[in-house]
This record gives sequence, C-alpha cells and structure tokens, in this order.
Amino acid sequence: MRDVIVVGAGLAGLVAARDLRRSGLSVRVIEAAPAVGGRMVRAPLTLAGNGPSGARPPAWIDLGGQWLGATHGRFRSLLEEQGLRRFPSPHAGETVLCFGSHRCTFSGFFQGFPEGQPPSVPTHDWDDAMQALGRFQELVASLPEGHPHHHPDAAALDQLSFQDWIEAHTHTPFAAWYFAYFCRAVGFLGPAEPDQVSLLHVAWGQRTAPQGDHPEEELIHGGAGQLPALLAEGLGDAVLLGEPVREIHQSEDPSGPGAEGAITVTTDRASHQARAVIVAMPPAMAAAIRFTPGLPADRLALQEGMAMGRCTKVLVAYGSPWWRQAGLAGIGIGDRPWVELCADSSDPETGLGVIAAFVAGRRQERWSALDAEQRRAAVLEDLAAYFGPVALEPLDYVEKDWPREPYVGGAFAGWMPPGLWTGSGDALLRPHGRVFWAGTEVAERWPGFFEGAVTSGERAAADVVALLG
Repeated sequence: MRDVIVVGAGLAGLVAARDLRRSGLSVRVIEAAPAVGGRMVRAPLTLAGNGPSGARPPAWIDLGGQWLGATHGRFRSLLEEQGLRRFPSPHAGETVLCFGSHRCTFSGFFQGFPEGQPPSVPTHDWDDAMQALGRFQELVASLPEGHPHHHPDAAALDQLSFQDWIEAHTHTPFAAWYFAYFCRAVGFLGPAEPDQVSLLHVAWGQRTAPQGDHPEEELIHGGAGQLPALLAEGLGDAVLLGEPVREIHQSEDPSGPGAEGAITVTTDRASHQARAVIVAMPPAMAAAIRFTPGLPADRLALQEGMAMGRCTKVLVAYGSPWWRQAGLAGIGIGDRPWVELCADSSDPETGLGVIAAFVAGRRQERWSALDAEQRRAAVLEDLAAYFGPVALEPLDYVEKDWPREPYVGGAFAGWMPPGLWTGSGDALLRPHGRVFWAGTEVAERWPGFFEGAVTSGERAAADVVALLG
C-alpha cells in the first residue's frame, strides 16, 4: 500500500507527486493516457532535415499550453529546476486586425487591455469598446482575491451570461465582437461562447489571470511539453500509464483524523491501495470515476456542468518567419470565419517560422465537421488574410483537436455556465474524505495556466502531508 495515489499525470499531478515524495511519503501516479503530460504536449515538426542527422536542429511545437508570464513564479522556478531555458515571445512589429472587410496594422495590442496604438477602426466603434472595457474592469476590480462565489454580489452576477452583459454595455458591432472574441480567445479557463458562460466567471477569470500582466510574455526552447517527461523521470517506476481509473472506494471513516482504513483505487488493470488520493484532472473528466461513498450533490453538479473549452490548436510552420520582413509581429486578431487569434511561436534557435492558430467555440464545432483538406485550407486562407499569400504554402501543418482527446476533453480548461459558481463553487477544493482535488481549474490564481496547475498540485500535496503527518 502506498501513502498516496495521484490520479492524473498532467502538470498538477506530477508536481503533487514530486512534493509528496520530497516529504517522505510513498507515491503512486496513475494515468489513463499512454503518455504523461495531459494538456502539456509537444511534437516534432516533420520537416526535411529536421532532426539529429539533418541540416536543422530538432524543431518542436507545443500542441497544448506554451506561454508563461513574469508573475508565474512557481512555474518559472520549476523550469529553472529542470534546466529549461526561456526566450521572449517574438512579438516585435505590428499587429494585424481584420474586421469585416477592413484590414489594418497597428503598433499595439488590445486583448483584455489596450496597449500602444489603437487600430484604425472608426473612432465611435473604438470608443464604444473602450468605454465598455472600463466598466468591465470596474466590475473585475470589485471581486475579491480567490474564488468569487461568496462575494455579496456573486448570486446576481452568476445569474447572467456574459452575453447579457455585452448586450447591455455595447452599442456597436465592433465592440460586441471584441468582448465575444475575448471570451473565445482568452477563454477564462476554456474557450466558450459568451451566451454559454457566467458573467461572474468571466469577471473572475480576468481578476485572477489578468491579461495586463502579460501571461504570454515568454516561450520555452524545445517546447513546454518536454517538462512532464522530466518530472516523471524523477518519479521512476511510480508512474503507471494506460490505466484509466474506474472507482475510488474509501473504507471505514475516511474523514476521521486517525483513520487508517485503506482507499482502493480500481483501474482497468488492477486495484491499488493508499491512505489518501489526489485526483488531478479536470472536473468534467473526474465524472467518469465512481466514488464510494458517493460524492455530494454540489460536486456532482460541478463535474456535470463545468464543461471543457472547445478549442483546436493549429501549428503552421514555414522555412523562416517571413512576416517580419513586412514589419508584422505575427499576431492576427479578427472576425475571420475560423481563426480569430494567431501568434508567432517561432523558436529562434531553429530558424523556422511557426504560427500558432486557434479555432474555438462554435467555430470549432463547424470546422471540425469538415474533412482534413477543407480544414487545412480554411485555416491557411485565414492566415493569408492576416499576413499575405505566402501563408498558403507552409512546410508543415499540425492540428491538435483537444475536444477529441478522450482523457482531456477540451482546452484550455473547464468553464462555468450561469449558476454553477454559486451552486457548486465550494466543491472545487473541498476534499471528499481523504480524496483531494488538483488541476489548473481549482487554482485561485492563474487558473487555466501552467502557474495555476503548479500551485494546485503544491497545495494538494501540502494538504495531504498535513493530514497524514
């Protein structure tokens, strides 16, 4: 019998297991997928000359999360501990905005906050968007630190969708699109349409993971997706792969401080015993596990209602970052049919040009129904609208359809529809007997980011150490 079983070998679960072992506890990590990492995955580009024997150094792309910011202290410490090197996101140059039939470039950015030069949209449209943004930021500032559902106005805010707020506070199509785009591109944990997500949730997302703190400031040489394997190496044979957990059974009195009754974790292959369990996976994925004793009603509602974001990430590689020759930053924002946001993700050590593009929300549902050639053509056409016809001829094109991943279910993370925060917010962190919860969704700061995953794993491990002594 192990002291602790960690269910899920994503970033949060691996960090929790590392901390538990450092505290002197024995650990078993059980992962349903055939590899560690969860939403933190990289892949090599399939280019001529890419690899150890080719003309180029190996070129990797992140199929999942990739960025970090200056305030992501715990994650940055983890990277330094593992010897991984960072570099500034390559965003020098002008941003491209496409709205309707209008295309412009400008030396600025406006994803959640205005920075630099505004785009050349009609003054009335821009003023409408910025006045509404000011009111939104006032709402955001009124929320406390941490989870928002005990705020005095939480119930009223949680009854409304973000679309309700948009309709009440914007008066032009541009301003309405801007906030809808914000909901899909930033996602506030997971990309969703504004009519699907709670106003309280969106405001809380901006409060705890503010775009003004530049969370996409840096990238990692070789890709962020190399980190999980490095953490797993430190755990050795404690990590089991390809074993979906089906049941977690707590015997005797799981809440008693001195209880030593074993918890049995049953997988497709075996049964494992432990004194405590950390479930480090999105609430929606935890719904596939049967718990005995049964989960309380608010936790069941959370797992049923906290849907994963609908997002496919597309990585498009070229022989060089050619857009820079035209003075462009490689950032495209707009109401294109498929890609509302794309960004330069080129690692300077490879010499290649890589654009990361995101197809999210209902666009993703329609796009994913197309065949492979149609999907590719649709994305490349949008990139050409942003950056020019050279975008139509990439060296490599890679899709990661996160909603189709069976043990992840979407990206970036899970989001709350109206009413769920005030009905089930306490269930995010409250232990179920000797079962504790981890994952970026439960973080009180930087949820939906690597930083939130790391701090949630550290917190769960500390709680288990306090319980077991």
